[in-house]
Amino acid sequence: MKYLLSKERLRRENFKKAETRYLALKYIIHNQKMPLTFRWESSLLLSKISKTQSRVSLKNRCFLSGRSRGYLRFFNLSRIQFRDLARNNDLPFVSKSSW
Repeated sequence: MKYLLSKERLRRENFKKAETRYLALKYIIHNQKMPLTFRWESSLLLSKISKTQSRVSLKNRCFLSGRSRGYLRFFNLSRIQFRDLARNNDLPFVSKSSW
């Protein structure tokens, strides 16, 4: 699982490098006031950006176990790790509910 975490970290770094260029090209493509040829050229440049630098390749993973399923965004944990940490009172403001 540590391999998957390092691979995901590398993907996020690659996306971070290309993000400003990606957003600029998207803005140009959707801007109706720009000339059509300019927008067409920017769409071609956008299609040439590799998939490793795109937002689609990113996957949310638990930072403790690397599990991708049952991921809780607010805590960046999988449901299993969340349950274990909450049971031991290691998470702030989380307690087992009883009524």
